[in-house]
Amino acid sequence: MPNGLRGLMLSVMMASLMSSLTSVFNSASTLFTMDIYTKIRPYSKERELMIAGRVFILVLIGISIAWIPVVQSAQSGQLYDYIQSITSYLTPPVAAVFMLAIFCKRVNESGAFYGLIIGLPIGLSRMITEFAYGTGSCVNPSNCPDIICGVHYLYFGMILFLVSCIIIIGVSLMTKPIDDKHVRDSWEIRLA
Repeated sequence: MPNGLRGLMLSVMMASLMSSLTSVFNSASTLFTMDIYTKIRPYSKERELMIAGRVFILVLIGISIAWIPVVQSAQSGQLYDYIQSITSYLTPPVAAVFMLAIFCKRVNESGAFYGLIIGLPIGLSRMITEFAYGTGSCVNPSNCPDIICGVHYLYFGMILFLVSCIIIIGVSLMTKPIDDKHVRDSWEIRLA
């Protein structure tokens, strides 16, 4: 790319990164302030909540800076691969719960709970093992056992999604269904 376009692309990438970080920090601060801090101090005023949110953002920034060496050591220092691998380890159980809750009327709270409780440790175990052994490269392969790290993280995400779906449906079928008065069909939701 010519010098002018290279600078423009760099500024676009930096702006998108700043936008993403701002939205993550803002969301995390709101979740902390409204869901946790208000439980600790239920009668706090708006100014106190604002200060607590800002302090929490500073703590998150400190944690983010301290996490940089972990990102550099994981996935050979490639940020995109790191983000995708973390996503494929942690989000398949949540996606399975959302998908089955929308499309399967029989799914209940117990199935969703056990799908998340069993799916999350499976993903965390793979993530922690990969961080402990490293991902390696063609020149320096990792010592991670093939049974754990032998499957690419994207395939692992699909497998974890299927395992979570099986757990959710299996537990839901073995437990009491939700009463029909609490479950509405999609056409009733559109009319409401």
